[in-house]
Amino acid sequence: MSNGSAAKRNTLTTPEWIVMSALWGREPQVLGEIIETIGDRVDWSYTTYASYMKILSDKGYVGFTTRGRMKFYYAAVDKEACIASEGESILEKLGGSDAEELMLCMIKRTGLSKEGQERMKALIEALSEEGGAAE
Repeated sequence: MSNGSAAKRNTLTTPEWIVMSALWGREPQVLGEIIETIGDRVDWSYTTYASYMKILSDKGYVGFTTRGRMKFYYAAVDKEACIASEGESILEKLGGSDAEELMLCMIKRTGLSKEGQERMKALIEALSEEGGAAE
């Protein structure tokens, strides 16, 4: 089993995100349950699903236990860690200079739930109290 450090070195591809999203909060699952959870988001063969599970396991994102001939898969890293890793990767690509524009663009495109708005307000207030981010 991996210690989850792979998430700090790698980012997930879009298909890997789909698989991980099916696992987070629903583990452990056998492959058939993962396929059912993903549903019609993709049109993959059974062997493609199995290949992604192997890839994610090799990268340290997914672990499994074996009972008889069945593998029960679980997420070896949490969603927040993967999101943070993706964010860091994007900031590296942008050179950090356009982070504010990126954040504003993402909020405009996706909107924020009431809960998200409250979390954003709390973050802005905390940053203001700490002297704020560098301008």
